[in-house]
Amino acid sequence: MSSKAYRVALSASGAALGAIAAYWALLAARQDHILFDTRKLPVVALSDDFSTYSHTVPGGMVRGYVYHPHGEAALQDLFIYFAGRGEDVRTTAKALHWLPEGFGFAAVNYRGMADSEGHPSEIASVADAVQLANHLRRGFPSARLHVVGRSLGSGVAIQLVAQQTFTSLQLITPYDSMLEVAKKRFPLVPLSLLLRHQFNSLAHCIGVAAKTQVLLAEHDDVVLPERSAKLIAAWPTPVSVKTIRGSDHHSIIDLEMTWLLLVDFALTAVLAMPEAV
Repeated sequence: MSSKAYRVALSASGAALGAIAAYWALLAARQDHILFDTRKLPVVALSDDFSTYSHTVPGGMVRGYVYHPHGEAALQDLFIYFAGRGEDVRTTAKALHWLPEGFGFAAVNYRGMADSEGHPSEIASVADAVQLANHLRRGFPSARLHVVGRSLGSGVAIQLVAQQTFTSLQLITPYDSMLEVAKKRFPLVPLSLLLRHQFNSLAHCIGVAAKTQVLLAEHDDVVLPERSAKLIAAWPTPVSVKTIRGSDHHSIIDLEMTWLLLVDFALTAVLAMPEAV
């Protein structure tokens, strides 16, 4: 190779490496918004069956909603829900008509997502989850609390239930760690060095004692089956696993069967409580 050709090749290699480094730097800088998908969505109006919830965080307010259509006094079981990536919990509310009498639903939008303000992060999401749970314990002292986490939110749910006692935990399309999920989307990026929010559910699940159910999508190309299987294999207690036929990663939360199974397992967990014997 001539010296000129060598210089051209060296220059091209340097440009390529520079482009790769710039791409990595952009991912590192924007990862919070990419992971949580903080794009603003159309406003969703809710009925009078919902009451509002909020607490102050750096940069504004975290906002959430509590669904109790038959009044607070009739609320016996309450699902505390942690959403998937980019999911506005007000949109999820359209499926709540499948909940039977006595059941309610509570959720917050992650910081920076939908109508919540502030900066999203793993630490912030878990802190907000703890604050919401504490509020619900005070506001609905006689209700049994059941935690539900979907996809991204399964990592939040697991960390919450590892810290507090709940009647049941249900995970929809969960993963072993966000690091492993992200490797599929960004195979050439050194994510182990760059990813700040790894949601290592394998590490946190060892603290979970609640009765647990996992609901899987029949067709999931976001959280691959092996990611859920690895978490299930590591679970410290017996876990019920069901697959929702005809579902994919996105549609599973909108299906009637998903909600029927959530309710059925919650009631089974209630019957297994010592005071129910």
